[in-house]
Amino acid sequence: MLQYLIKLTAGVMVVFLPYLIIRRPWRRRHKREIALAIFVIFMSVLFMLAFDGDYNMPSVMIAHAKERIRTMYHINLHPFKTIKVFYVYFNWAAFMLNIVGNILMFVPWGFGLALLWKKNQSPIRIMAYSLFLTMFIEALQLFINRNVDIDDIILNFLGGCLGALFYYILKKIMPGIGKYAI
Repeated sequence: MLQYLIKLTAGVMVVFLPYLIIRRPWRRRHKREIALAIFVIFMSVLFMLAFDGDYNMPSVMIAHAKERIRTMYHINLHPFKTIKVFYVYFNWAAFMLNIVGNILMFVPWGFGLALLWKKNQSPIRIMAYSLFLTMFIEALQLFINRNVDIDDIILNFLGGCLGALFYYILKKIMPGIGKYAI
């Protein structure tokens, strides 16, 4: 867990300065710009963590992915298999990192989509984007020698939906929260 927090902090530092230079948020001075900065930085770091793997020449990566598909090496296509293992052989640190972490890291995705863009305030659209993004990440992880797991798709999708739900609840409590969406 500490390793991921260190990578997260380093990622924020790497993304923050270029974001400031490119976007220059001080010229806009409104709350949407702050929310957009947080969203972009968090999602950039999420991608850095998700695509941390073994890279090689594209032809080698494709051949390796084909072999992994043929042998099903580190590929789980059985829903809830991995989740069940974490419950049966409960280990607090592993549970927090793999189950809770996979959900929480996509909460900002669902929340940010609804908060920042009016067209994305549809629950169906957020669910579709959440499913597409997590499937895209898992598919690319096949090429960089990372585990590919349907349970990650399920947990990430759940996180995106929970983020959107959190936005809708917050919007009921604070109706002005959506006024900065474009």
